[in-house]
Amino acid sequence: MKPLIRPLDHKLLRDLWRMKGQVLAIGAVIAVGVLMLVMMTGLVTSLSETRAAYYERYRLADVFLPVKRAPERLAARLAQISGVASVETRIAGRALIDLPDQSLPVQAQALSLPQHRRPALNDIYLTRGRLPALGRTEEIVLLQSFAAAHGLQPGDRLAATMNGRRHQFKITGLAQSPEFLYVTAPGELVPDDARFGVVWMSRPGLAAAYDLDGAFNEALWGLARGANAQSILDQADRLMAACGGSGGYALADQISNRFIAEEISNMRASATGVPPIFLAVAAFLLYIVINRMVQSEREEIGLMKAFGYTDIEVGGHYFKLIMVIALGGALAGCLGGIASGRAMIGIYSAYFKFPFLVFRLDPASFVTGVTVSVLAASAGGVLVLRQVFALTPATAMRPPAPPDYSRTKGLGRTLTRFLDQPSRMVLRRLTRQPVRMAGAMIGIACGMGLSVAMITIYAGFDGPSI
Repeated sequence: MKPLIRPLDHKLLRDLWRMKGQVLAIGAVIAVGVLMLVMMTGLVTSLSETRAAYYERYRLADVFLPVKRAPERLAARLAQISGVASVETRIAGRALIDLPDQSLPVQAQALSLPQHRRPALNDIYLTRGRLPALGRTEEIVLLQSFAAAHGLQPGDRLAATMNGRRHQFKITGLAQSPEFLYVTAPGELVPDDARFGVVWMSRPGLAAAYDLDGAFNEALWGLARGANAQSILDQADRLMAACGGSGGYALADQISNRFIAEEISNMRASATGVPPIFLAVAAFLLYIVINRMVQSEREEIGLMKAFGYTDIEVGGHYFKLIMVIALGGALAGCLGGIASGRAMIGIYSAYFKFPFLVFRLDPASFVTGVTVSVLAASAGGVLVLRQVFALTPATAMRPPAPPDYSRTKGLGRTLTRFLDQPSRMVLRRLTRQPVRMAGAMIGIACGMGLSVAMITIYAGFDGPSI
C-alpha cells in the first residue's frame, strides 16, 4: 500500500514549518506586488469605464468655446461646421454666495439651463428636489457637494451677488454634473467643497442678471466620431473672433477631466512599474533563502540521490517549495487587491463627484499577477536548482570547496602591508561578489534618494514663503 504523502512531501511540510518566518516574509512581499497590480488595474478600469459612461449618458461636450457676447443667431452657423454633431449655447458667469457660517462670500459659478427641455450637452444629474419651474427666475439648483458642505437643502434660501447685483434665490434641487467631477475654486488645485459652488438657473433669469438677453457667452459642441477637434477649434476661433472669443479648448484640456485623466494615467503607470519592484525583491529573497537551504542540506541531497531519487525528483522538491511560496503570496495578493480596491473606490467616490462608482475587477490582472509571481519566483530559484542537478552523491557527501580568492590576483598581497584583517575581508568580499555588492549599493542609493526627495518636497511645502 502506497503512503498517502510521499517522503519528499513530508520533508516539504517540515521545511515550510521550519522556515515559516522567511516563508511568510517572502510571501508577503509577493502579495503586496500582486495586491498593487490587482487594485490599481481594477481602479483604472473602474474610473475609465465609469467616466466614459457618465460622460456619454449626460452628454458632456467635446469642445468648449467661451466668448464675451455673441448673438444667439450664430448658433446655427456653429452647427454648420463640418464635424460638429450638436451645439448648445449657454450663459456662464461668476457669482459670490453669502452664507451665514462664512465671514466672506464664497465663490461660485452660475450656469444657465434651457427652459423647455433638457440640455443637449452638459446635462445635470438631479440627486434631490426638482429643476427650476418655468418662469421662476428666482429658483436654482445647487451643486450637491457644496450644499452638503454647508448643510443646505431643497427649500432653503440663498443670497448671491451676480454682476454687481444682489439676488435672493430658492434652492429647488441638488445636482451633480460630469463637468464638475473635480471641483476647485479658481486659482486653486486642491478641491474644497466648502469654498466653491455651482449654481444652475433658468436661462432668462441668468440672462437678465448678466445683461445677455438674446445672446450667449459660451458655446458647447459635441463632435461627430472621427472629427478633428483642433481643426474645428480653429474654424470656431475665426468665426467668433469678433464676439470676443478667448480661445476654445477641447475636453482633454477641461480642468475637471484633466485631473481625472492624470489620475488614471498615474495609476496605470504605477500598476505597470510598482508590482515588478516587489516581485524582483521577492525573487532575490527566494534566491538567497533557497541557496542557503541547498548549501546547508548538501548531505541530505547526497543521501536522497544515493537512495535512488533522481535529479528531477530532488530538484522538483525544492521547486515545489518555491511554488508554494509564490502561489500562496499571489493568492493572498489577489484577495488583498479585491479588498483594497473596494476600500479605495469609496475614497475616489468622495474625491471625484461620480454619482455612481463600482469597483470592477480586471480578470487579466489575476492571470498576470499569478503568472508574473511564478515566473519571478522561478527565476530566483532556477539558478539554485542548477546546483542541485550538478551535485552527485559522492560530491554532496563531502564538505564544499573553500572559496577561491585567486581573482584578487596580487591586489591582496599588495595591500596586506597597509590593511588590517577586517579591511582585507571586506576587500575580498567586494572582489569575489562584485555584482551582489553593486546591487546592494544601488538599492541603498535608491532608498536614500527616494527618502531625501520626499523630505525635500515636504520641506518645500512647509518652508517660509518668499
